[in-house]
Amino acid sequence: MILRSLELKHFGKFTEAAFEFRRGLNLVVGPNEAGKSTLMEAVPAVLFGLRNKERFKSWGRQGSSSAALVLESRGRTVRVERDLLTDRVTLVERDDLYHVLYSFEGKAAPQGRSSERVEYLEQLARIFGIAEEDVFRASLFFGQGTLEISGQGALTGKLKTLLSGFVEVDYDKVLHSLTEDYFAITRENPWGKDKTRGRELDDIRGRLAEVEVRWFESQEKLKELAALRERLDALKAGIESDGAEYAKGERYLAWVRKQWHLGEKEESLRRDFNRVNRQVGKIAELQQERSRLAEEMKKTGLPADIPEDLPSILTEAEKIRKELVGLQGESAALRQQLLAQRGAPWRLAGGASLVLAALAAVLGWIWSGRLVQILMGTGLLLAPVWGWFLWRLGLCRSERSRLQGQAQILERQREEAQGRLAALDERFERIGLSPSAVEIVRMQKNLERHRQLADKLRDVASALKVLEDSDELGREKENLTREMAVLDERLEQQRPLHRDGLLSPEELPEAEEKLRALGESLRLREAELLEMTRREAALHGELSRTEELEEEGERLKERESVLARRKEALALGRDLLSGAVDEFRRTYLGRFAADIGRNLALVTGGCYAEARLGEDMSISLRGKGNSWQPVEHFSRGTIDALYFALRLSLTRHLSPGRHLPLLLDDPLVNLDRFRLSETLKMLELLSREHQVVLFAHDENLLRRAARDRWHVVSLAEMKNHPPSTDQERSEDVGQLYLL
Repeated sequence: MILRSLELKHFGKFTEAAFEFRRGLNLVVGPNEAGKSTLMEAVPAVLFGLRNKERFKSWGRQGSSSAALVLESRGRTVRVERDLLTDRVTLVERDDLYHVLYSFEGKAAPQGRSSERVEYLEQLARIFGIAEEDVFRASLFFGQGTLEISGQGALTGKLKTLLSGFVEVDYDKVLHSLTEDYFAITRENPWGKDKTRGRELDDIRGRLAEVEVRWFESQEKLKELAALRERLDALKAGIESDGAEYAKGERYLAWVRKQWHLGEKEESLRRDFNRVNRQVGKIAELQQERSRLAEEMKKTGLPADIPEDLPSILTEAEKIRKELVGLQGESAALRQQLLAQRGAPWRLAGGASLVLAALAAVLGWIWSGRLVQILMGTGLLLAPVWGWFLWRLGLCRSERSRLQGQAQILERQREEAQGRLAALDERFERIGLSPSAVEIVRMQKNLERHRQLADKLRDVASALKVLEDSDELGREKENLTREMAVLDERLEQQRPLHRDGLLSPEELPEAEEKLRALGESLRLREAELLEMTRREAALHGELSRTEELEEEGERLKERESVLARRKEALALGRDLLSGAVDEFRRTYLGRFAADIGRNLALVTGGCYAEARLGEDMSISLRGKGNSWQPVEHFSRGTIDALYFALRLSLTRHLSPGRHLPLLLDDPLVNLDRFRLSETLKMLELLSREHQVVLFAHDENLLRRAARDRWHVVSLAEMKNHPPSTDQERSEDVGQLYLL
């Protein structure tokens, strides 16, 4: 199978481009950043899709990005086209006459779970032989600058899974899983020391032993139940006989007690009758006392039921009135002080000013030449007078302001007190009392007397309640009279009949003791009967589970059989798989290592010809001194040569019968000139069976390509144009320029 063509549209740096390839060895050459790695990555992108869809999206462009490839094999052509953003895939298979053999169109996302993706991967595995990207990259895809297997995990870990052809398979993990499944069933360890903790099979066997012990116990309980029923029958017969005798004796003693009780009742009725007569007289006295106390309470001027807050209201009202009286006195004193306040001595200051002015006029008339000095002297004399006047005027005004401020404060206090007093008056009116000062004083004086009278009234009411009202006593007196008449009649009728054969009061306790002993015996036997009945019910309940025990035993035996078979199957599977893995490592891995050695000898010119795979899939080479050394101990060129040989062997193993194309993105940069030449010779030999597409930036390879007639694709001269439709024979014309 060969890769015939690759078409790109808005993929990476390629806006719209098409590339054609031939059988044999194809060289894709171009400088760095020409798009070689992008072109190589387009192949797995078409087949498996992109997880990171932004990686190869064209810069500065919005819209679709797609790619397509054409594969040819044995007269068949397969075209796969994928929209890289939506993962919409079209796969069409045709024969050499262009008849459609198979067609698929659907969505196949790289991490999807749809039925369309499953169908697509099945067809990809049928046509291409590989349906997983990790397997593809590990076998056919050689990354840039390295020949190691790419992907997650080390090379040794990858070999264990890739040799099976599926990345999900790891035989060591399968063996571990079989072992874990085995020990999930039982603690028995046929491959070593037994485990400490029991598992399901061990638990079931233990439960089977417990069920067997319980079944034997149920058989013993059947015998116990039969004996218990015999004892129950005898005990019931004895209880029934003695119970009848006890009932007779109890009725007789009850009749005797009743006869003696009639005489006692007669005396009791007479005592009650006398008590009722006394209570009737006492009630009349208490009712008179209650009327007297009610009259005295009315005289206090207070209601019968004093509100709880009345004492506090009275106290507060008295306090407010006293406060108002005090404020009134303080206001009167302030008014007297205001009236007594004297004004400033303006008359004295004015008279002094007039006298000094007249004196200045006389002196000015006499000494007219000194008028200015006389006026200045007069002004100096007037200044202290008016200064003293202004000082007295300020004092008078300050004192008046102080007295007026105090008067305003007292007025506000008086208004507040009057507001509180008005609120108390409303409360008095709500409870039906007069808010006048006289009534308040009167209520305060009578409050204590009212409390004393209320306490006495409560005592009288309590006594009356104990004695009950007179109507009830009258009815009780009538009832007692009627009962006494009935009792006298019964005594008259029964007294001659029972006095001769009736037990005396002294003999009655002895007879009651015998009856009590019989009753106690009955009670003990009834308790024993109840306990035995409970035991019988418990035995019935336990025996009812016998069938459940048998069913549980059957279920456990069946489950034990299933687990035992599964245990044997898991042990057999593990032994077989372990043996197969050991055989695989002894035989197949040896052949695989020999195949690697043959390819390595070709690559290294016979310098290294033997490789070995350890049980952990680690790789080692036979170095100088005929000793085996891990691959890490060798040079980078030797390591690359080994990995190249390993990848070639792995490719042939993973796709037997299919000669798939190999994609190499400049992986030979670490090889020296000799090994590079030998590796290229090997690639030429390999290209006879496998199509090889080598991506390189070394233009020196162009001369060898021209000499050996390789197919060359030059990205430096590549123009974006649609793919050619010429036949493969015409492709040689495109290579002439290399000559």
